[in-house]
Amino acid sequence: MNDTRYQGIVTPILSPVDEHGRLDEPHLRALTNHLLDGGVHGIFVNSTTGEGLCLIDEDKNRALECVIDQVRGRVPVYAGVSDTSVVRALDQIRIAEQLGADVLVAHPPFYFPPNDQSELYHYFAALAQAASKPLMLYNIPFTTKAFINLDTVQRLMQVENIIGIKDSSVDWVYLMNLICLKKSRPDWSIFIGKTHMWAAGILSGADGGLDGISNLIPSHCVRLYEAIVARSPECYALQAEINEIFRVYECKSFLGGIKAAVSLLGLCRPDPIAPILPADEAEKEKIKALLQRHHLLP
Repeated sequence: MNDTRYQGIVTPILSPVDEHGRLDEPHLRALTNHLLDGGVHGIFVNSTTGEGLCLIDEDKNRALECVIDQVRGRVPVYAGVSDTSVVRALDQIRIAEQLGADVLVAHPPFYFPPNDQSELYHYFAALAQAASKPLMLYNIPFTTKAFINLDTVQRLMQVENIIGIKDSSVDWVYLMNLICLKKSRPDWSIFIGKTHMWAAGILSGADGGLDGISNLIPSHCVRLYEAIVARSPECYALQAEINEIFRVYECKSFLGGIKAAVSLLGLCRPDPIAPILPADEAEKEKIKALLQRHHLLP
């Protein structure tokens, strides 16, 4: 694994909101403390799990500002800067850098699907050239409908300011090929966006995990990472336990599931930002029972 600070468990922090869908700052600060107490190695603000593209701009910027203020330099703060075009993403970068983000994270532009991989290359290269902070690629075809091909990743690895990738493709062969590409740039960081792949992927050469379940169980996720790094057989049992807890996502909306689970810890309301559906009462009861089985509730 690389020896930079861009490794370990990074949490895509939820965005707690009030009944009107506006940022709930006290709960955001409390959730940030929960993650720090759990030992996470970084916090990613305005991610997919954080509903960053659903918040109004004022709340999106305030969320980043609040987390940076609460963290106070203890771990890197990653900021989502994704948008629909270069000019809009550059504006997001300007704001994130002014607020003090440590790392910028961008997935492919959405709404207009890329016509060719050259569009993705020039998009990310333009962002990296303009940024004064490190940039991380974010491959999440489930939401963007665009896949960052390996050839494109390889070209972008030659851009010094691009320091890694978060891969949420859930494509094992793609992940293994990303790890092979690290041979040409050992400082390149690979974060796995699917919890179930953490142990096998990090043992194979990835650098960390970045998935929403760490909002709920940060210390479990950190213990898993530490066991993997130590090559401890305990990592397999820990991975299996976290996979079971991950079933809180089994709702009509995965965001409704994770927010319902975290709300039982008193760290947010159970509601995503409309029109995303919250967990219904039956789903909430299943989540509560699951958390009780794993001794996560009093």
